Amino acid sequence: MSAPAPLPPLAPGALPLAGHFIAYRADPLAFLMSLAARGPIVGMRLGPIDAFLVREPEDIERVLVSEHRRFWKDRMTRGLGRILGDGLLTSEGDIWLRHRRLLAPAFHRERIATYGNDMALAAERFALAREPGEVRDLHADMMRLTLEIVAKALFASDVGPRAADVARALDVVVDRFGDGLITLFPWMEHLPLPDNRRTREAIATLDDVLLGVVRARRARGGGGSDLLSMLLAAEDDAGRGLSDREMRDELMTLFLAGHETTALALSYAFVLLSKHPDVEARLRAEIDETLGDALPTTENLARLPFARATILETLRLYPPAWAIGREAIEETSLGGYRIPKGTQLWISQWVNHRDARYFPEPERFLPERWLNGLERALPRFAYYPFGGGPRICIGNQFSLLEATIVLATILRRVRVRLLERRPPALSPMITLRPTGPIVVAYEPARKTALLRAPAPLVP
Repeated sequence: MSAPAPLPPLAPGALPLAGHFIAYRADPLAFLMSLAARGPIVGMRLGPIDAFLVREPEDIERVLVSEHRRFWKDRMTRGLGRILGDGLLTSEGDIWLRHRRLLAPAFHRERIATYGNDMALAAERFALAREPGEVRDLHADMMRLTLEIVAKALFASDVGPRAADVARALDVVVDRFGDGLITLFPWMEHLPLPDNRRTREAIATLDDVLLGVVRARRARGGGGSDLLSMLLAAEDDAGRGLSDREMRDELMTLFLAGHETTALALSYAFVLLSKHPDVEARLRAEIDETLGDALPTTENLARLPFARATILETLRLYPPAWAIGREAIEETSLGGYRIPKGTQLWISQWVNHRDARYFPEPERFLPERWLNGLERALPRFAYYPFGGGPRICIGNQFSLLEATIVLATILRRVRVRLLERRPPALSPMITLRPTGPIVVAYEPARKTALLRAPAPLVP
């Protein structure tokens, strides 16, 4: 009779009660990289939670694709249900499957392509509004720009100025739930703390705005070209659509995913280009040769392969979705190790995208690595900025289209010059955020205007 498979090895340095939580909190990304260096599956203890980091692409594929029914969302992700309700990110089972089927037509590739013109026009307005030498926070600017784009795509003109209220409220709840503390220690949510009060107020604002939009649109009736109209019209085989509350949950999830992640990708792309003028020069040459004085469109993006490669390489080095969590709902095995029921599994894009087996010189910014079929040659889960399997991000094509169009449009008009030599400090929360402003100066793309002295930083 064969001996049972062993548990994965536990990383050294676990403290009583806290486990590895203190080391993880000090630098989550470095901590995960140190675990990955110890083997294909390595254990960690984060307070009351035992988790394994899974590194090998074939094991990740089993978790996310071939054996995905053995796993559901991890404890930390399920904790986001207090914000996002039963949206696609947090729901499971029949609820998730029904919602996914109802939302899928709204995200068909041909449907997404129709938003390209609005994306380009919004980016062009942003670029034309920049003053020579103006100093601003790049991340805040990209957040405002992608907010305008996603609000237009989701709601047409229904949200208007209240889109900013949604963005501010989401920012509050992401800050509160993003570091995992409340998930690890749920009792903290009930303490009489200012952060808890602000979080409750933010969730109330989200409910007020999003439920108000849904109810007003239902009352008005009629069709429309935005995603909200398509979702309101969608019905399952039994003729049932999404309830107001279900609509609120999905809109909030789409708002978060479609707004913040693309803003982060664009922010990091401009940072990398500023630090690599040779890459920026090559990209500008492609844009000038392909577009001339025209705006990019969905149709001509195929003639901007280096622009797409720049976005892909940015997503490799700075994946906005930097980790995925799952929980084993039955005992199973991975990589020759036993995975007990209830075990938390962590899968990290930050880790896998820096694997030198697949990406030589992994810390270097080399968009050209994507120009010769690398995507097709890689193992399926060596590179997965949008996740994978049945639960791959439903808005991945929207995000790629938006990032590429906005990057090309802005670069036609503006050069973004980073004023801080060091890379931005990172805060791995729900998304991979910078810890503070990314201060840049905006300058004309072509030296045809006399630059003024830098203006003060604009919030």
